[in-house]
Amino acid sequence: MKKLLTITLIAIMTLGSQLAMADGPGNGKGKSKGKAKGKPSFVEEKHRAHAEWKREKEYEKEYKKQNKRYEDDRDDDDTWNRRRDEDRRRSEERRRDDERWERTRRDESRQNRPIDQVILEEVRKGKTQRRN
Repeated sequence: MKKLLTITLIAIMTLGSQLAMADGPGNGKGKSKGKAKGKPSFVEEKHRAHAEWKREKEYEKEYKKQNKRYEDDRDDDDTWNRRRDEDRRRSEERRRDDERWERTRRDESRQNRPIDQVILEEVRKGKTQRRN
């Protein structure tokens, strides 16, 4: 009988302690991890709002980082147009310089040739006139 009362007493104490922990503010987590007694609910709301604000800031930072080059491209349309115009102008100048160089090279090579080579070349091109 003594053993039965001891087992019953231990069972009641175990059940009581389980109910007490489930009813407490920390749900059995202890004072350090759970909600402390007397802590107002607005503190939790404040912490939740701050965490949300922090997540939004991190998201904005990552978004800006990923889209930086596209924003730069949109801002620099005038710069890109100016560069394109400058490239066109440079290529046109290069082409004119190449033509000038080719013309002077041709003229110099004609000046250094004997007359018979010049006449033969002109005959081949069909530029000479036949005299009757």
